[in-house]
Amino acid sequence: MTIKPFLCPGLLASLAVLVMASACARNPPAQAPSSSASLMDKIRAEVGDAACEGPQDCRSIAIGAKPCGGPDGYLAWSARRSDAVRLRALVDQYAAARKDENQRAGANSTCVFETNPGVTCLQARCTLRARGQGSVPDNDA
Repeated sequence: MTIKPFLCPGLLASLAVLVMASACARNPPAQAPSSSASLMDKIRAEVGDAACEGPQDCRSIAIGAKPCGGPDGYLAWSARRSDAVRLRALVDQYAAARKDENQRAGANSTCVFETNPGVTCLQARCTLRARGQGSVPDNDA
């Protein structure tokens, strides 16, 4: 008489999930992969609605970091609504996180330098100007 082992497919799947979960619990990543995403959420919260009464309220700030250097782009914000010191600190942390992510991923980019398009107050909101309008860069935070 031979005894055949009995393996339930559901049991195997559950066991596999437990083994993977156990491995993840013992070896957490050094830094959460969404660190730049959570910083961007904080930046957006600090910028808020970017309300303005005129162009004198509006500023632009370089944001992010391309693998070749320079910012990913620019963000419009209102000096009326945002704390410039807090915003600058968050943007600096975000740039450092993006640089780290780029380096860890071995990322490449087009290496095209992003120029500051300038900002304006449009419909009571600070807004980046469209590229090619001959705008002069505004006061960067």
